[in-house]
Amino acid sequence: MLKSNDPTRVYLVMSAGLSLAFALAFALQGLYFVIVAELNPLQLLLIGAALEGAAFVLEVPTGVVADVYSRRRSVILGCLCLGIAMLMVGSFPVFWALLLAQLVSAAGYTFLSGAQQAWLADEVGENRAARLYLLGSQCGRAAGIFGIAATAALAPLGLHVPILAGGAVALLLALYLWLRMPEDGFSPAPREERQTWAALSGTFRQGLREVRASRVLTLLMLTGLLYGASSEALDRLNEFLLVVEVGLPGGLSAANWFIMLALTVQIVGLGVTEPLRRRINPADGRLVALALRWVLGLSIGTLLAFAYAPGFGWAAGALVIHGVLRGLYSPLYDAWINRGLNPRSRATVNSMVSQADALGQVTFGPVFGLLGNLLGVRAALALAALVRLPALPLLGRAGAKQGD
Repeated sequence: MLKSNDPTRVYLVMSAGLSLAFALAFALQGLYFVIVAELNPLQLLLIGAALEGAAFVLEVPTGVVADVYSRRRSVILGCLCLGIAMLMVGSFPVFWALLLAQLVSAAGYTFLSGAQQAWLADEVGENRAARLYLLGSQCGRAAGIFGIAATAALAPLGLHVPILAGGAVALLLALYLWLRMPEDGFSPAPREERQTWAALSGTFRQGLREVRASRVLTLLMLTGLLYGASSEALDRLNEFLLVVEVGLPGGLSAANWFIMLALTVQIVGLGVTEPLRRRINPADGRLVALALRWVLGLSIGTLLAFAYAPGFGWAAGALVIHGVLRGLYSPLYDAWINRGLNPRSRATVNSMVSQADALGQVTFGPVFGLLGNLLGVRAALALAALVRLPALPLLGRAGAKQGD
């Protein structure tokens, strides 16, 4: 039986809590921006750029903080920032406040991105952590299903209500982690070194050396950049394609159609993750590389199918399959990245990888938005899918290097 502060239990609660908060806050956020805040396309693009640009700037500093001070503190701060940002979005539906909320959200994401995986690997070991990444994803799917159902129940009270509820869940999760989250496997920098920029820059340089010395990490960072460049287009344009280009069937409101799609992604993803978790050995770099290549290749096909969907059923099916594949990609990628990293720079390296993803999004997102205006949304989404093609041989080469 797991103790209340057992790292495995804490990680699974963390995964479920974050997924619940995200489901509540984000399932209908796109509609909230358009209907309640009445943002125009340029403002929507600026909000996306603010989030990803801030994440790009903050990724490495927050990762270094996690390596020098505390993984636990970094994770708690991440949940706290996300909760505050969600409350800001739900409370102030005006452009300037929403823009400021993206900066707070970016801080939350970056505090989490390096420290969350590094903390787990420190506490339970790399091999066990690799399996827990997939189990955590499964718990997150289950919590996401509940969160989407709760969103459907709360949405009639106002599109802002689920967002506020998501913020409350994130803040409660921060409180839980403050009370229960252990940190026994991490040794912080000596106190006399913590207050100096030399300690921070030294940890950053160590992480940079580790990435440059590892061909596998370099290839995975390039893959992350291409994946981020592509995913930003889908995140910003999928609602436009469904509502404007394809059209939604009658019988349900737009909010309920998007809730149904999100719920389907979570249910199907929950059923797919468990057999994958049982069959894939995260210690086998070549097997993980093969699985990632299959997931990425299928995601390219489904994104192209979505871009040129002739009707709602086709588009909805492609979007659901792509959502399931996206949920499988992240835990496999995290498990591979965290193998063999130096514990002193583990969070920093994770943040560098996340920074590559953010760079891809902030650089290519506006480009795909412009292409959407000039060539049409379908063409922009198709080009975004093709951007992922070079990542397939990169993953293959990384897998071959891992097996050497």
